[in-house]
Amino acid sequence: MTLNDIIVAALAQLDRGHDAQTLDVWRDKFARFANDGAADLAYALKPRRTETAEIRGGLIDLSGLGRECLKALRVSRGGKELPFHQGGSTGLLSLPGCPDGEAEITYQYAPRELSAATDVPELPEACHALIVTYVVARERASGDVSVQRGAGIYFQLYEAGKRLLPPHRGCPDAYRIVNRW
Repeated sequence: MTLNDIIVAALAQLDRGHDAQTLDVWRDKFARFANDGAADLAYALKPRRTETAEIRGGLIDLSGLGRECLKALRVSRGGKELPFHQGGSTGLLSLPGCPDGEAEITYQYAPRELSAATDVPELPEACHALIVTYVVARERASGDVSVQRGAGIYFQLYEAGKRLLPPHRGCPDAYRIVNRW
């Protein structure tokens, strides 16, 4: 679903029109709600990404990665894992004694924020309907007192759907038992 589809679906659940003028009125507010929902789902799912990063002076600058790095999980070169720890600042990874060059880094990331009408959340398809439910819940919760009571059921539906999502989807090593001793 695109951001526009999410907004239209939320407006339909709220029994509001979805013509161009109505979309313009609600776009900014619903986009903020959708981004909050996507961030919450990403925190629950812990999506991973693997990229090539440059090691310079025994450090990897995490700001050079394609997405915001929430947690570095693995650094490897030539199939061999490299030991690492936090560098001098939070945006650096230190690889002591490692020569300069390229390495593969696997990290947990935060998805990009949705801003354009055609943006698609960087989460599995199963999450897109949950984002709509979250937007509806937030809108109902921000309304007057007579509408706020309806927000609870939407938050419950959202949380129930979030619990059903499998963590580490598509990561075969997420459930591997490794004997480290």
